[in-house]
Amino acid sequence: MEDWKYFITTKVRGVIINDGKIFLCKAISRNGRWGFYCLPGGTLERGESRKECMRREIIEELGVEPVIGNLIYTQEFVRSEEFIQSNGTTTFDFWYEIKNSEDFLNIDISKCSHGFEHDHVGFYDKNSTLDGVVKPDHIWTLLQEWNETKGKFIQ
Repeated sequence: MEDWKYFITTKVRGVIINDGKIFLCKAISRNGRWGFYCLPGGTLERGESRKECMRREIIEELGVEPVIGNLIYTQEFVRSEEFIQSNGTTTFDFWYEIKNSEDFLNIDISKCSHGFEHDHVGFYDKNSTLDGVVKPDHIWTLLQEWNETKGKFIQ
């Protein structure tokens, strides 16, 4: 245990909902992991606030200036030593509402500086045919709660 290291990571995610569907990005396959669908966003860089990071990540990945709303959800992921060789990691996700969903209807990731991080992007619901898993797997429950409560996640 003497060599064991522990890391804390902060990530931000944008919740973009249009016509009852949520915007997801399919990450490219890499490091032996298959691509998966997730909310747009990324990792906080040194010296950034969470909202600054949210703005930067959305512009880099999707080419759209986001109108960032309130913090609407947080979650914590704990990865143990078994998952990451000799390291443990806790990741805190902060989800922000993105209010200008109509600006995300026709995204061309080939024109974005970091569009290469995704196979494709778009609006989906739980009935959409997806060629990968969605992370977190409870996103559909959260989307249903969002729709039922007119824009509030039940925590």
